[in-house]
Amino acid sequence: MVVEDEFFQADDLAAALGRAGARLVGPFATVEAALAALERGEHVDAAILDTNLRGAAVTPVIAALSQRAIPYALATGYDRDMLPADWREAPVFQKPFEISVLLDAIAELCCRSRQGRHTNGAAFPGRRTVSAPRFL
Repeated sequence: MVVEDEFFQADDLAAALGRAGARLVGPFATVEAALAALERGEHVDAAILDTNLRGAAVTPVIAALSQRAIPYALATGYDRDMLPADWREAPVFQKPFEISVLLDAIAELCCRSRQGRHTNGAAFPGRRTVSAPRFL
């Protein structure tokens, strides 16, 4: 699942994920659209979320993903320390970032998801800090 409100970034992420063989859900530009997809029962192994969608925080999407034990990564222009404490367990990619590093992290999250989330319900058994220097 890709949740990103900037068209070109969403398009680049979708294209890169498609080339990597992912079955894409989204991209969604609003919290409401992402939540609607989850409510429809879209199969999601992992998600990439921009933290701020047209001025709205992705908190409801994070809550919905967490409730379903779906791991996610955050793609943001904010520094990790500026994010809410409960979001910092996820891999954080500070924009601009290198797409190959993000793809590796998403592949790892998908593997965890497919393994049945054998982490006692936790989406992130070990926090991963990612600093990536370039954009798509």
